[in-house]
Amino acid sequence: MEKDDPFLTFDWVFTDTSHKDAARFHALEARPTETTVLQELISADSIVNFALWSELPRNHPVSELWLETQTDLLASIYLAYGGFFRQALTILRAWFEIAVHGVFFSAHYGHPTGRYERWRKGQRNASAKTNDLAEALAARHDKLIPVDRVTIFEKINPVYAFLSHQTHAQGLDIYDFQEGRDNVPRYLPKSYDIWFSHVLSAFDAVCFLYRLFFSPRIADYFRKSASELQRARELAGSLSASVPELQALISDALRHL
Repeated sequence: MEKDDPFLTFDWVFTDTSHKDAARFHALEARPTETTVLQELISADSIVNFALWSELPRNHPVSELWLETQTDLLASIYLAYGGFFRQALTILRAWFEIAVHGVFFSAHYGHPTGRYERWRKGQRNASAKTNDLAEALAARHDKLIPVDRVTIFEKINPVYAFLSHQTHAQGLDIYDFQEGRDNVPRYLPKSYDIWFSHVLSAFDAVCFLYRLFFSPRIADYFRKSASELQRARELAGSLSASVPELQALISDALRHL
């Protein structure tokens, strides 16, 4: 029996390879400004998290889990540009959830109970309730900026709630991410806008959480690398309207130099 072309069977022609039909090429052509923002966001994510990976103790949850999830953020972008929007939001939720848990478990790093290590081994669950996470973060005595539970909750809950709905296919008719497509993946402007806005809000919320606890460690890294400091300042300025908490995070770090 003659074998079918996998590029047709798996719709790779309509996601990646056809300059005429592929969703990826249509998205890149239609969204040059948003694409540039995403490129800058990936660069900013790399700078901030590499700084923490360099300066936090070995096996610290924030730096260790970034190595686990960096590809999640890239995968979400890859899926969205390929026309898979609900799936892109599902992966974005995985990225956001693990990033938040990295901050949460940073309070338990090196703790005798091994709470973080037990979670990694599947022997303990982490809270999936943003109210509990916000309460735990607000109660910590090592916060660098004075915020309460409500402030933290209002920053993380809208992002997490929306992404969780998409993960569980709840309310499919509300946003209808398939509207406008046929039997192959397509670039869908409305679906792209919803996904893009939530990438920004998710990254903004993570930067806010980093502000609560880690700006001195980022400053330690910048103290050793003037070039990375300059790049961070440029990216923060460029993304200030899209991701204001990134600019606030870099400003906080600068105050510790």
